[in-house]
Amino acid sequence: MTAPDYNDQITIDAGLMMHMLSGACRAGLDVTKLLQACGINPEHMNKPHARIPAASAVKLLHGTGYLMNDELVGLLAAPIPRGYFRQSVLSTVHQKNLGKALGRNLEFNNIFFNSLTCHLTIRGKVAEFSIKRDAEHTLADNVVIESVMAVFHRLAGWLCNELLIIDKVALDYSPPSYHKEYQYLFYGTPVNYNQKVNRLTFNAHYLDLPIVQNEASAESYIRRAPLDIFLPQHVRGDMSRAIRQELKEKLAQQLPLELQDMALSMEVSTQTIRRRLNKEGTSFNALKSQVRRDMAMHALGNPEFTIEEVAVQTGYSESAAFIRAFKNWTGISPTRFRKGVMLPGKG
Repeated sequence: MTAPDYNDQITIDAGLMMHMLSGACRAGLDVTKLLQACGINPEHMNKPHARIPAASAVKLLHGTGYLMNDELVGLLAAPIPRGYFRQSVLSTVHQKNLGKALGRNLEFNNIFFNSLTCHLTIRGKVAEFSIKRDAEHTLADNVVIESVMAVFHRLAGWLCNELLIIDKVALDYSPPSYHKEYQYLFYGTPVNYNQKVNRLTFNAHYLDLPIVQNEASAESYIRRAPLDIFLPQHVRGDMSRAIRQELKEKLAQQLPLELQDMALSMEVSTQTIRRRLNKEGTSFNALKSQVRRDMAMHALGNPEFTIEEVAVQTGYSESAAFIRAFKNWTGISPTRFRKGVMLPGKG
């Protein structure tokens, strides 16, 4: 599977979404009607390699959760009431650093996760987020485990406004039919299957990073969830990480973002950058789009910034060009992103 072209709409595997809907099926909901309400052709979902727009997937999950009064759409043994995610996020933003914030988040989650228990363990320089099944309860589908992992990872990155590099992922089950989607879900990290413990590991130094979010930005983050888990990142190599950092610094200083400028700053040739990025499975334009997208998403979480100001912050001289680019990156407009990704009853 090739990485998405940033001139194309971001899509996700239809098979993954059908697994996400397994709890709704078990509860007797009319999944065909749910799909149609979100503009998705039900017959398309069963075709090999079928994909659906990420924005439609988010709308589908919101709508299903709304009908079931369950923010994990029937995937656990008992429902997670609406409002849980908001409170779980708000429980983190007043903490001093990421370690304390994640500890508070997991403490809150374990009160509600009736079929799973989550732990954060520090072993030297390695932080491990693990998920243990409750032997007394059966999950509707294993997809809930990887979903909880992805939400934890995206929340951690959002809290400190940093891209957390995942070192290892282990799952206690066999590869599902949609396992190629893991390259986006886990940012290209190799996944080991049929392991004893479900775990995701990363460098423990991230846990010392300060929390940069607040309740106002949290409300924006809550409204757009779970869009973040469907947006890919290319970070599996030294050159791609170095380019990301250069782009962030130049954007902060409102400097040019062209390849030749990167090459000059890094004292390497443009050919070397292209060759090494290609070897890492990405391109300069893809990285530039991702950095701009991430910066825009962060800035849009601050209600004090106008769309025009966010456009300037992300390197656009005209807001119209920024709006077009943002729609390509996420499938929705900046205004809709700010209001919430197609909440039930809001279009």
